[in-house]
Amino acid sequence: MTMYALVSAGGSPGVTTAALALALTWPGKVIVAETDPGGAAVLAGLFAGHVDGSRNLRNVAYEALTADTAAAEIPRQLVNLDPTGTRMLLPGLADPRHVAAIDPAWPVLAAALAASSSTVLADCGRLDGGPSQAAVVTAADRIVLIMRPTLRQVAAARPRMQMLTDTSGIAAPVSLLLAGPGPLDAGEITRLLGTRITGTLPNDAKTAAVLSDGDGRRTALQNSPLMRAAVAVGKALRGQAEAQAHGTTVPSDLIGQP
Repeated sequence: MTMYALVSAGGSPGVTTAALALALTWPGKVIVAETDPGGAAVLAGLFAGHVDGSRNLRNVAYEALTADTAAAEIPRQLVNLDPTGTRMLLPGLADPRHVAAIDPAWPVLAAALAASSSTVLADCGRLDGGPSQAAVVTAADRIVLIMRPTLRQVAAARPRMQMLTDTSGIAAPVSLLLAGPGPLDAGEITRLLGTRITGTLPNDAKTAAVLSDGDGRRTALQNSPLMRAAVAVGKALRGQAEAQAHGTTVPSDLIGQP
């Protein structure tokens, strides 16, 4: 299946919230993999600490002698995101002392995730070129850069997009995803960065509070503005991936605003 590396240019545009919104509206099997070296967030956030941290990425790293052994361990470390059993979470590293310890395992971990039979949404956090991000973006089929529509975010995104273009081994196309309102519109950002916008996720504070902090009930999530927008963004991303796989041009109705 397809692996998407979700990254940001900084400034906390909500990569984890976006990954969860996409996963909870994604058709078919999907895994949110917390590969952000800044630490795990979902167990303490969406799950409000009600799920223990015994299953996590570090346990997969211990089995990462080869991509096959890592891939065999991944299913044992997954946590259900919803009752369907098709939307899963691979919790990340909650203890910063473990980050450096698993650095050598990242190429194998990334390869195992990329070979998954499920779609993988890898939450990489802010793109800074560290070992985990370098391995994941290199193994990814598509990179999704999430940013707010501001000049400061454009300035932060430009060198990171250049880094993705210039770094040897990174061949995945970049999709731009806007988060919330801002002074720049999609056309201005396209002109400044040279990449068209895949879609926009609205500033839906109520739903974001549920996804990021477990603050509120999950029962009404599907009808919220954020989740409705996530449906359209997911469709656009899948359309881009399918067009990429077939070597065709992405239809314009899949790369415009949802």
